[in-house]
Amino acid sequence: MANKSTTKTDKAERAARAAIEEAATAVSRAKKAAKALPSKQARSLDDYIDDARSAADVSKKKVKRKPKKVAKTAERAARRLERAVATAAAAAERKARLRAEARRAAAEAEKAQQDAAARAAEAKALRKAARRAEKEAARAELDAAAADESLAAELTAPAAVEEVAAETDENDTDAPAPSIAAAEALAETTAPVSSTAADAGLAELTVAQLRARAREAGRTGYSRLTKAQLIDLLS
Repeated sequence: MANKSTTKTDKAERAARAAIEEAATAVSRAKKAAKALPSKQARSLDDYIDDARSAADVSKKKVKRKPKKVAKTAERAARRLERAVATAAAAAERKARLRAEARRAAAEAEKAQQDAAARAAEAKALRKAARRAEKEAARAELDAAAADESLAAELTAPAAVEEVAAETDENDTDAPAPSIAAAEALAETTAPVSSTAADAGLAELTVAQLRARAREAGRTGYSRLTKAQLIDLLS
Protein backbone atom coordinates (compact mmCIF):
# COMPACT_ATOMS: atom_id res chain seq x y z
CA MET A 1 0.00 0.00 0.00
CA ALA A 2 2.80 2.35 0.85
CA ASN A 3 4.45 1.73 -2.49
CA LYS A 4 1.22 2.42 -4.38
CA SER A 5 0.70 5.64 -2.43
CA THR A 6 4.24 6.71 -3.13
CA THR A 7 3.80 5.97 -6.82
CA LYS A 8 0.63 8.09 -7.04
CA THR A 9 2.35 10.92 -5.22
CA ASP A 10 5.35 10.83 -7.54
CA LYS A 11 3.03 10.83 -10.57
CA ALA A 12 1.07 13.86 -9.28
CA GLU A 13 4.30 15.70 -8.53
CA ARG A 14 5.60 15.03 -12.05
CA ALA A 15 2.34 16.33 -13.52
CA ALA A 16 2.59 19.43 -11.35
CA ARG A 17 6.19 20.06 -12.41
CA ALA A 18 5.18 19.56 -16.08
CA ALA A 19 2.32 22.06 -15.69
CA ILE A 20 4.69 24.52 -14.01
CA GLU A 21 7.15 24.16 -16.88
CA GLU A 22 4.34 24.62 -19.40
CA ALA A 23 3.21 27.83 -17.67
CA ALA A 24 6.79 29.14 -17.64
CA THR A 25 7.12 28.36 -21.35
CA ALA A 26 3.84 30.16 -22.04
CA VAL A 27 5.13 33.20 -20.16
CA SER A 28 8.31 33.20 -22.26
CA ARG A 29 6.40 32.93 -25.55
CA ALA A 30 3.91 35.59 -24.49
CA LYS A 31 6.67 38.06 -23.62
CA LYS A 32 8.30 37.43 -27.00
CA ALA A 33 4.99 37.89 -28.83
CA ALA A 34 4.22 41.09 -26.90
CA LYS A 35 7.32 42.73 -28.38
CA ALA A 36 5.86 42.34 -31.88
CA LEU A 37 2.39 43.60 -30.93
CA PRO A 38 1.16 47.19 -30.74
CA SER A 39 1.42 48.69 -27.28
CA LYS A 40 -2.30 48.41 -26.58
CA GLN A 41 -2.46 44.69 -27.39
CA ALA A 42 0.82 44.09 -25.56
CA ARG A 43 -0.51 45.72 -22.40
CA SER A 44 -3.60 43.54 -22.53
CA LEU A 45 -1.36 40.50 -21.90
CA ASP A 46 0.21 41.83 -18.71
CA ASP A 47 -2.35 40.34 -16.30
CA TYR A 48 -2.30 36.93 -18.00
CA ILE A 49 1.51 36.88 -17.97
CA ASP A 50 1.52 37.73 -14.27
CA ASP A 51 -0.97 34.95 -13.50
CA ALA A 52 1.02 32.37 -15.44
CA ARG A 53 4.27 33.51 -13.83
CA SER A 54 2.75 33.21 -10.38
CA ALA A 55 1.43 29.75 -11.23
CA ALA A 56 4.90 28.70 -12.38
CA ASP A 57 6.66 30.23 -9.36
CA VAL A 58 5.74 27.55 -6.80
CA SER A 59 7.97 26.17 -4.10
CA LYS A 60 8.93 22.51 -4.03
CA LYS A 61 7.26 22.20 -0.65
CA LYS A 62 3.91 23.28 -2.13
CA VAL A 63 4.37 20.93 -5.05
CA LYS A 64 4.88 18.03 -2.64
CA ARG A 65 2.02 19.07 -0.43
CA LYS A 66 -0.62 19.90 -3.09
CA PRO A 67 0.64 18.69 -6.49
CA LYS A 68 -2.81 18.34 -8.11
CA LYS A 69 -3.84 21.87 -7.19
CA VAL A 70 -0.51 23.26 -8.38
CA ALA A 71 -0.85 21.41 -11.68
CA LYS A 72 -4.41 22.51 -12.22
CA THR A 73 -3.58 26.17 -11.47
CA ALA A 74 -0.54 26.16 -13.75
CA GLU A 75 -2.38 24.46 -16.61
CA ARG A 76 -5.30 26.87 -16.36
CA ALA A 77 -2.96 29.92 -16.29
CA ALA A 78 -0.99 28.63 -19.27
CA ARG A 79 -4.15 28.02 -21.34
CA ARG A 80 -5.55 31.45 -20.46
CA LEU A 81 -2.27 33.11 -21.43
CA GLU A 82 -2.09 31.24 -24.73
CA ARG A 83 -5.67 32.23 -25.60
CA ALA A 84 -4.92 35.85 -24.66
CA VAL A 85 -1.83 35.88 -26.90
CA ALA A 86 -3.82 34.43 -29.81
CA THR A 87 -6.60 36.97 -29.30
CA ALA A 88 -4.16 39.88 -29.10
CA ALA A 89 -2.31 38.72 -32.22
CA ALA A 90 -5.59 38.36 -34.14
CA ALA A 91 -6.70 41.81 -33.02
CA ALA A 92 -3.37 43.31 -34.05
CA GLU A 93 -3.55 41.58 -37.42
CA ARG A 94 -7.11 42.75 -37.98
CA LYS A 95 -6.16 46.30 -37.00
CA ALA A 96 -3.18 46.25 -39.36
CA ARG A 97 -5.38 44.94 -42.17
CA LEU A 98 -7.97 47.63 -41.56
CA ARG A 99 -5.30 50.30 -41.52
CA ALA A 100 -3.89 49.00 -44.79
CA GLU A 101 -7.37 49.00 -46.32
CA ALA A 102 -7.97 52.52 -45.03
CA ARG A 103 -4.68 53.72 -46.54
CA ARG A 104 -5.52 52.03 -49.83
CA ALA A 105 -9.01 53.55 -49.83
CA ALA A 106 -7.55 56.99 -49.06
CA ALA A 107 -5.04 56.60 -51.90
CA GLU A 108 -7.81 55.54 -54.29
CA ALA A 109 -9.98 58.46 -53.17
CA GLU A 110 -7.13 60.89 -53.70
CA LYS A 111 -6.44 59.44 -57.14
CA ALA A 112 -10.14 59.67 -57.98
CA GLN A 113 -10.15 63.32 -56.93
CA GLN A 114 -7.08 63.99 -59.05
CA ASP A 115 -8.67 62.23 -62.02
CA ALA A 116 -11.88 64.19 -61.53
CA ALA A 117 -9.94 67.45 -61.34
CA ALA A 118 -8.02 66.52 -64.49
CA ARG A 119 -11.25 65.65 -66.31
CA ALA A 120 -12.84 68.90 -65.15
CA ALA A 121 -9.82 70.88 -66.39
CA GLU A 122 -9.91 69.01 -69.69
CA ALA A 123 -13.64 69.65 -70.06
CA LYS A 124 -13.11 73.32 -69.30
CA ALA A 125 -10.35 73.52 -71.91
CA LEU A 126 -12.58 71.76 -74.45
CA ARG A 127 -15.44 74.18 -73.76
CA LYS A 128 -13.07 77.11 -74.16
CA ALA A 129 -11.70 75.69 -77.40
CA ALA A 130 -15.25 75.10 -78.67
CA ARG A 131 -16.23 78.71 -77.93
CA ARG A 132 -13.08 79.96 -79.66
CA ALA A 133 -13.80 77.72 -82.67
CA GLU A 134 -17.37 79.05 -82.86
CA LYS A 135 -16.11 82.65 -82.85
CA GLU A 136 -13.53 81.85 -85.51
CA ALA A 137 -16.17 80.08 -87.62
CA ALA A 138 -18.52 83.07 -87.35
CA ARG A 139 -15.70 85.44 -88.28
CA ALA A 140 -14.77 83.21 -91.21
CA GLU A 141 -18.38 83.25 -92.43
CA LEU A 142 -18.43 87.06 -92.30
CA ASP A 143 -15.11 87.23 -94.16
CA ALA A 144 -16.41 84.78 -96.77
CA ALA A 145 -19.59 86.81 -97.26
CA ALA A 146 -17.57 90.01 -97.62
CA ALA A 147 -15.26 88.28 -100.11
CA ASP A 148 -18.27 87.08 -102.12
CA GLU A 149 -19.70 90.59 -102.24
CA SER A 150 -16.36 92.05 -103.25
CA LEU A 151 -15.90 89.44 -105.96
CA ALA A 152 -19.40 90.01 -107.25
CA ALA A 153 -18.75 93.76 -107.38
CA GLU A 154 -15.48 93.22 -109.22
CA LEU A 155 -17.14 90.90 -111.74
CA THR A 156 -20.08 93.24 -112.31
CA ALA A 157 -18.18 96.55 -112.62
CA PRO A 158 -16.01 95.61 -115.64
CA ALA A 159 -19.05 94.28 -117.49
CA ALA A 160 -20.95 97.53 -116.94
CA VAL A 161 -17.94 99.60 -118.02
CA GLU A 162 -17.46 97.47 -121.12
CA GLU A 163 -21.16 97.78 -122.01
CA VAL A 164 -21.08 101.57 -121.69
CA ALA A 165 -17.83 101.70 -123.63
CA ALA A 166 -19.26 99.50 -126.34
CA GLU A 167 -22.36 101.67 -126.62
CA THR A 168 -20.21 104.78 -126.74
CA ASP A 169 -18.01 103.34 -129.45
CA GLU A 170 -21.06 102.27 -131.43
CA ASN A 171 -22.64 105.68 -131.17
CA ASP A 172 -19.37 107.37 -131.99
CA THR A 173 -18.97 105.34 -135.18
CA ASP A 174 -22.49 106.05 -136.30
CA ALA A 175 -21.99 109.78 -136.74
CA PRO A 176 -19.75 112.60 -135.55
CA ALA A 177 -20.90 114.79 -132.72
CA PRO A 178 -23.25 117.37 -134.14
CA SER A 179 -23.15 120.99 -133.24
CA ILE A 180 -25.84 122.59 -131.18
CA ALA A 181 -27.46 124.03 -134.27
CA ALA A 182 -27.43 120.69 -136.05
CA ALA A 183 -28.91 119.00 -133.00
CA GLU A 184 -31.67 121.59 -132.85
CA ALA A 185 -32.39 121.18 -136.51
CA LEU A 186 -32.43 117.44 -136.21
CA ALA A 187 -34.78 117.64 -133.28
CA GLU A 188 -37.13 119.92 -135.24
CA THR A 189 -37.24 117.54 -138.20
CA THR A 190 -37.51 114.23 -136.33
CA ALA A 191 -39.84 114.99 -133.45
CA PRO A 192 -42.83 117.15 -132.82
CA VAL A 193 -42.67 120.00 -130.40
CA SER A 194 -43.26 118.61 -126.87
CA SER A 195 -45.22 120.27 -124.21
CA THR A 196 -43.79 122.15 -121.24
CA ALA A 197 -44.76 119.29 -118.95
CA ALA A 198 -42.76 116.81 -121.06
CA ASP A 199 -39.69 119.08 -120.98
CA ALA A 200 -39.99 119.35 -117.23
CA GLY A 201 -40.10 115.54 -116.97
CA LEU A 202 -36.95 115.19 -119.07
CA ALA A 203 -35.17 117.80 -117.00
CA GLU A 204 -35.56 115.61 -113.91
CA LEU A 205 -33.67 112.74 -115.58
CA THR A 206 -29.92 112.26 -115.38
CA VAL A 207 -27.60 112.38 -118.38
CA ALA A 208 -27.34 108.59 -118.35
CA GLN A 209 -31.13 108.27 -118.31
CA LEU A 210 -31.47 110.79 -121.13
CA ARG A 211 -28.93 108.89 -123.21
CA ALA A 212 -30.86 105.69 -122.53
CA ARG A 213 -34.03 107.42 -123.74
CA ALA A 214 -32.18 108.58 -126.86
CA ARG A 215 -30.94 105.06 -127.51
CA GLU A 216 -34.45 103.65 -127.11
CA ALA A 217 -35.78 106.31 -129.46
CA GLY A 218 -33.27 105.30 -132.09
CA ARG A 219 -31.30 108.56 -131.92
CA THR A 220 -27.64 108.65 -132.90
CA GLY A 221 -24.68 110.85 -131.99
CA TYR A 222 -25.96 111.54 -128.48
CA SER A 223 -23.01 110.22 -126.52
CA ARG A 224 -21.22 113.59 -126.36
CA LEU A 225 -24.24 115.83 -125.97
CA THR A 226 -24.85 117.78 -122.80
CA LYS A 227 -27.98 117.40 -120.73
CA ALA A 228 -29.62 120.43 -122.34
CA GLN A 229 -28.78 119.13 -125.81
CA LEU A 230 -30.19 115.69 -124.90
CA ILE A 231 -33.41 117.28 -123.65
CA ASP A 232 -33.65 119.22 -126.90
CA LEU A 233 -32.95 116.04 -128.82
CA LEU A 234 -35.72 114.16 -127.09
CA SER A 235 -38.24 117.00 -127.06
